[in-house]
Amino acid sequence: MILVGIPVLIGVTLAGFQPLMAQSDDAIKTAQEERKKRFKASGASMKALYREYLPAQDYQAIKAEATVLVKWAKDMPEAFPFGSDSDNDEAKPNIWTDFEGFKSAALVFEEASLELQNAAEQNDISLVKTAIGGVGASCKACHKKYRKK
Repeated sequence: MILVGIPVLIGVTLAGFQPLMAQSDDAIKTAQEERKKRFKASGASMKALYREYLPAQDYQAIKAEATVLVKWAKDMPEAFPFGSDSDNDEAKPNIWTDFEGFKSAALVFEEASLELQNAAEQNDISLVKTAIGGVGASCKACHKKYRKK
């Protein structure tokens, strides 16, 4: 009776570790491509915010870009599944060895992006400028710790 319970217990325990297991080559390649695409899009959002929307005080466009950034911040940890590191990637290996820290950095980015979204809703240029600075600072801090370049 006890021997029957042990394999079940082991199976249940191993099932809990499934997210930590390596992904297939296709899944890894897809994750790498998707995160590169999303990082390029967030960079384009930041450029548009600074170069176009902030000078024009286009609050609707600022809010729209902030919404894109919030969504990316929420999705970011999932874009780095275990085993998706690569020599051809800009991600430092410590993303996976300090994944809780990386998730915290993504949360800071999300909160800063939400502040930008809220500032745009208030149509207040000084709040928007401060909030954009917060978003940029969150990007810089994360890149310093988790990006190779």
